[in-house]
Amino acid sequence: MRHHNLALLPAAMLALCAALPSAEAAQIHVRPVLIELAAPAAAATLTLNNRGKGLVTAQIRVFRWTQVNGQDKLTPTRDVVASPPLLRMAPGRDNVVRVVRISKRPVKGEESYRLVVDQIPEKKQKGTGVVFAVRYLIPVFFYERGASAPKVSWKAARKGRKIILTAHNAGARHERVSRLRISSGGKTQVISTGLAGYVLGKSTKTWTKPLRLRAKGTITIKGQGIHGALTAKARLR
Repeated sequence: MRHHNLALLPAAMLALCAALPSAEAAQIHVRPVLIELAAPAAAATLTLNNRGKGLVTAQIRVFRWTQVNGQDKLTPTRDVVASPPLLRMAPGRDNVVRVVRISKRPVKGEESYRLVVDQIPEKKQKGTGVVFAVRYLIPVFFYERGASAPKVSWKAARKGRKIILTAHNAGARHERVSRLRISSGGKTQVISTGLAGYVLGKSTKTWTKPLRLRAKGTITIKGQGIHGALTAKARLR
């Protein structure tokens, strides 16, 4: 089975072409930006709206989302489908996509998926400049009622001039980490001002960043989680 390593930026658009002053970006609006369903619920809807002036074609695909060796991996799946998988969107109209878990296996803990919405570039027309291809990645979670809440522990390691932060989630549900930062000796280094990423249930997530602090011994790791502030201490090895 082929694996797809896609950049994971939930609720954000990724311009796949270089921006130029004459560029004309598509105006696709997607809602919601997160789907969570407690079993036995198995279906949700996604609404796409073309806020531009011309026709837009969008492709919708679903991938199973796991974390392997601390990194996100997206793998094709048939357990969850999106219908329709292709949309030709006129300006100003809502277009509804159904997201359905068709697998008959009971949900155990939490299953994580990414709904990938790609704008298919239109043929370049005279005078339109650069046409952008746009990608949305929507997190989709199906979870078992009573699944354990996220429980994250942290480790820190030095590798040359970089720091490797590792978060392990012992809980069944995912954790969403934002505003991630480290501190040592009264100095603070910001790892992420906004969303840093997700730590999936029973999984590990790793961040590797340049180390700008003169950190020794124990460092403090802080961030924001789904249910409030995250604070941990880790020995820098």
